[in-house]
Amino acid sequence: MKKRKLLILSLLAFTIFSSKVSAKENFYTNKNNVTFTEQEYTFLTKMYWEGSQDLFTQENYNDFINSNIMNGEFEMFIYEPITLRSTSITDSSKTLKISKSCSTSCLISVTSSWNKIPSVRSYDIIGARFENTSLINNPTTTIISSGSTSYGTDIQLSSNGFGVTAKLPATGTNIVINQTYKVNKGGTVYASYQHAKMTVTLNDSKKYSISSAGYGKVFRFDYAVTNKYDAMNGVSIAV
Repeated sequence: MKKRKLLILSLLAFTIFSSKVSAKENFYTNKNNVTFTEQEYTFLTKMYWEGSQDLFTQENYNDFINSNIMNGEFEMFIYEPITLRSTSITDSSKTLKISKSCSTSCLISVTSSWNKIPSVRSYDIIGARFENTSLINNPTTTIISSGSTSYGTDIQLSSNGFGVTAKLPATGTNIVINQTYKVNKGGTVYASYQHAKMTVTLNDSKKYSISSAGYGKVFRFDYAVTNKYDAMNGVSIAV
C-alpha cells in the first residue's frame, strides 16, 4: 500500500492549486472505499489507464482534487494498432498512448498496455526525446500486472531525453507500463516503448543513445543490440 501511495503522489507531483469540490455523484467506488464521479473516472482513464482508479486511497484522491489537474489543458494521442517490425510477431500486441495536462508546466503520461501475453519477458525500454522543451523532474515508471507492481529505476538521462529500463514481470497478465514526468511548456515530446524480442541483459538494455533516427524517433540502439528490440512506432505530443 505504501508503494501504491508513492505511485499516485508521484503521478500528481506538480504545483498545487486550491479548488472547490462540488457535491459528488457516486459513479465508481474502489476497494479502498474511494468514490469517483463519472468525470473524474473518465479523466483518470484518459490521462493514465483504466484501472488506475483502484490504486487510490482517500488521501491520494484528496491530493488529486486539490492539484486541479482536471482543469489543465488536456490532450491525448493513441497509436493503435501498433505494427511490430519483427519477423516473429505479425499481429498487434499492445497499445501505446501519450497524454498531457498543462498549466504553468505540463504533466506527461505515457502508457503501454499489453493486449496479449508477451512470450518474452526481459528488459524493455521506455522513454522520451525532447525538442524545444526539457525535463523538470525524473520520470516515474510503473510496471503493473495482475500479480504484481514494480518500478523501473535504471534511468539514463541525456541532454535531449531519457530512457528507463522496465523489467517485465515473470508472471501475471494484463501488463501495463506507465511513465509520468513534467516538462516545460513549448516544443514536442516524442515517446517510445521498445520490447525485447529475446532475452537480453540489463547491460544490453542500456546500449542506446537518444536520437530522432532511432526506434520510435527516440532510441538509437548500438548495432549489436538493434535486432533484439521490436522497432515499435512511437508517439508524440506538442506541449
